[in-house]
This record gives sequence, C-alpha cells and structure tokens, in this order.
Amino acid sequence: MSSTRAPEPLGGISMAIRSPLADSRELAAVSGALYPVLTLLVRLPQTMVPLGVLTTVALISGSPALGTLCAGAVTLGSALCGLAMGAAASWRGRQAGLALLTLANPVAVWWLVRLLPGASAAPDADAARLALPCLLAGLVLPQMGVVCRLRWWSLLERDSRPDLFDTALRHESVMDSLATVLAAAITGLVVVTLGPAAVLALAAALTLAGTTVFLLHCSARLPRRALHFRDPVPPGLTRAARRRRRRTTQLRLLPVVGMGALGALLGSILGAVVVFATSVDAVVSVSWLYAVTGLTSAGAAVLASARTEELRLWNRWVGASAAAVLASMLLTLPDDSVGMVLVLAMVGLTTGPSLVAVYEIARLVAPSSRVTALTTVMTAAMSVGLTVGLVLSGWFGESWGYRSAALVPVGSAALLLASALGFVHRWRRTALDDA
Repeated sequence: MSSTRAPEPLGGISMAIRSPLADSRELAAVSGALYPVLTLLVRLPQTMVPLGVLTTVALISGSPALGTLCAGAVTLGSALCGLAMGAAASWRGRQAGLALLTLANPVAVWWLVRLLPGASAAPDADAARLALPCLLAGLVLPQMGVVCRLRWWSLLERDSRPDLFDTALRHESVMDSLATVLAAAITGLVVVTLGPAAVLALAAALTLAGTTVFLLHCSARLPRRALHFRDPVPPGLTRAARRRRRRTTQLRLLPVVGMGALGALLGSILGAVVVFATSVDAVVSVSWLYAVTGLTSAGAAVLASARTEELRLWNRWVGASAAAVLASMLLTLPDDSVGMVLVLAMVGLTTGPSLVAVYEIARLVAPSSRVTALTTVMTAAMSVGLTVGLVLSGWFGESWGYRSAALVPVGSAALLLASALGFVHRWRRTALDDA
C-alpha cells in the first residue's frame, strides 16, 4: 500500500480524528442522514439481551456459571440466526422473514422473563430448564449487523459508488464497537433503576421499533446481492491450481479464526467481570464495568478506522493482538473495582483496533462478490467465540475462583495473536491475485 497524499501537519493523529467524520458524511450522502444512525440503534439489542440475561440469572441464582451459560446460549442462538439471515439474503421472502423474527422476538423474551425469576443456586438443575428458552431468544434475535452490511451493497450499487464499500466496512466495524459500549451503559442504567428484567423488555421494544424502521426504509426495496459462501470449483484443475485454491481458502479462514478468538476474548472478559462482581457482591455493576471496556474499545476503533496506509492492516492486527495478550494478563491483578476499571480500560484499547483490522482484512483476501459472505461468517464466528469465552470463564471462576477465570482471556488473546501471525505467514506465500 502506498499513499500519494501530502503529509499533514499533525500526521496520523489529525487524520484519525477527521476520517470517521468524513466517512459518515460520504456514506450519508448516499444513504441519507438517518441510515448511518439506524445502523447503530438496531445493534443495541444484540448486546443488551445477553447482558440482561447474564445479570438477571447471576443476581437471582448467585451463580456466575449459570449466568454465563444462559448468556452463552443466547449468543450461540444469535450466531445461528446471523448465518441463516446471510444465507437467505437473496431470497424473495427475506423481508417477510425479518418481520417474522421481529414479531417472534418479544414473545421469546416474554417467555424468558417469566422463567428467569425461578433460577436457583443449583446450576445443574436449572441449566437444562433455562438453556432452551435462552437459545430460542437468540435464534429470534435479528442480527442487524449482517443486514446492515448487506444493505450497504444495495445502496452503493444503486448510486454507482462501489468505491465506498471499504468506507462502509470501516463504518460498520466502528458501529459494532459503539453499540457495545452504548448497550452496556443502557443496560447498567436500567438494571440500577428498574431491575435486570426490564433490560430484556427494553431490548425487545428496541428490536421491534428498530427493525420496523429498517423494513420501512427506502433501501429495503432495493435488489439484494446473493451471498456465495464457497467458490465454484471449475473442472479440470491442475495440481498447481488446486494448491493455489487451498492456500487461498486457508488465507480466508484465518480472519474467521481471528474473529472467533476476538469474540472469545470479549466473552471471557465479560465472564471474568461477572465472577469478580459476584465475589465483591456487586453483580448489578457488571454492565457498568463491561461498558468501560466498550468505551475504550470504541474510541480505539474510531482512531484505528483512519486511513493510515503507513501501517498495514496485518501489522495493526499483530500489534493490537500482542497488546491484548499483555493487557489481558493484568486481569489477574485487581482486588477492587478501581483496579478492575483501569485494567478493563487498557484491554479495551486493544480490542477495538483488532476488530477494525480483521474486518477490513476481509476485503483483501476475498473478491468483492465474496466479501459480504466472509464478513457474515466472521460475525457468526465472533458470536460462537463469545459463547465459548463466556461459558469457560464462568465455569472456571465458579470452580476455582476469579484468578482462574481471568486466565481464559489470556488464552483467547494468545489465539488472536497466533491467528494474526499465521495470517502474515500465509499472506507472504499467497499471490495477490489468488486471494
């Protein structure tokens, strides 16, 4: 990558401050002023529902393991929902399917709200009873991040602006981070004022309102590009061609692994926070503590979204993941809330740039017709990783204490770094036209 732009007085810092604002203005000129804001609002329930379930169950049962298991079931269901929505992107009845999910979500949440108060301190007895409703709540929770990325293709193709697709990908990555911190802050406020069950009711209302506006938006009538999750295999491939295809497939798989590791890191951090809050009898503060990570992550993601060609995407990924390993090691140190806030702020500074870098790498390793499909799989992998990280950290914490739970983020960050290094190794051995 090379740049022909003249150097600016404040260098990369000046560019980082202006670039996200310039991106929003460019995209708003194509989609209208409402749509970029809508892409943030419709993402809020995706974080609020797992957090609400986690806080409710942990408060009622006093069991971090049961709380993380229920929240993990929600995120697993949402991963399956996201893959299904991506596969149905080009179907004629896709809008009706989204409307059906929108109507089914409040019903599933109502069922969940009725069941959760019966959670006891016996995780084995309640796990089977609560896992299915939580999984169902995730299955009917519309994954609007997938829908937003698909909708950008339609908007940009309508106005013949495919050059803005990279800008749209950066915007979506920043919205993912901003939605996390905003949803966590709203969850914390509602838990303190109205109780944890009110979070689920608010999330259902936001889902109903947000997806309704999304369905009525003018872009809903535009043609949708079909997602192709696998390349067609031409007949008569030579051995060299098959080897090139295998290397390209491996290259595309590594961002998926990296996104799964990033999800595991975020999930295990949340699980460790729950164990920590339970140990100090402050479960209601879980959302506030997690919001600290989201806040610094969102700020770092905004800065990382700048078009700084001087630092290549894979270098950002390696650097951010290496920093994540070091920062996650500090999670074993805090003994009070102040120390935990400081450590979570440091960890958040590493997750935002990783999120932006891995999503942007998708456009390097896949042709334009495959980028949206790849990012859909990456989003699902992140949800699966979130589930694994949540469950493992909650179980470790309940079985062996907080220090054991805090080791799970370290392992997740190490996997994130390994996938980044593996990508660099594979990238150098794969021709650009192969990807």
